[in-house]
Amino acid sequence: MAVIVPQDDCIGSVPQTTLCCLNISYCAGLLFWYMCHMNYTISEDIRGLIFDFDGTIVDSMPIHMLSWKEAFEHYNATFSESFFYRHAGVSLPGVVMNYNREYGTTLDPEGVIAQKDLAHKKYLSRTRVIPEVFNVIEKYFHKIPMAVATGNSRNLTEPLLRQLDLMKFFKGVVYGDDVIHSKPHPECFLTAASIMGVAPSHCEVFEDGDAGLEGARRAGMKATDVRSWILRGD
Repeated sequence: MAVIVPQDDCIGSVPQTTLCCLNISYCAGLLFWYMCHMNYTISEDIRGLIFDFDGTIVDSMPIHMLSWKEAFEHYNATFSESFFYRHAGVSLPGVVMNYNREYGTTLDPEGVIAQKDLAHKKYLSRTRVIPEVFNVIEKYFHKIPMAVATGNSRNLTEPLLRQLDLMKFFKGVVYGDDVIHSKPHPECFLTAASIMGVAPSHCEVFEDGDAGLEGARRAGMKATDVRSWILRGD
């Protein structure tokens, strides 16, 4: 319920009564969002949880964007933010191959990835967990098995998992270089379910990328898009 404080003055053409109502409505909406997502409860048929890593457990997408940009610039190629987010969750070689396909280039995936790795390591210390998702991990730790299924490489992801003390929460981690097919192929999710010993139909996947969400659905799992959970400052 909005509390209206009568004011005679206006800010520009907007009455202060209107601004007051808008501010209170915003705060009420923020509180509702907080209550919904800080207390997320899985359904009774779920026996295992699978999490994407970048952009889901950790807020690492900005530093991935920076490192990809530096890597492509090394080869005099432009790497856009729109391309980056369209291919969120795709394996590292897959990103370069998709770039070649879309832009008609012949960049060497191994060479570009090597440059990305060098650039990425400079930014690792900036990475933080995303609290809305980490709350779910903490809530179900020791209650049901959990795993990570990421399209990123082991050499970049594992050090960060250890740096943030996250390895202890998961029964296993499936890295992009552990599988043949990248998201949206369901291979990484099916591998994670196998590690946990849980049937795919009883798994829930938390993802922030369209490719990952599609891969989870192809695996016969419940796909939860965390993008609607996360309040960002942009």
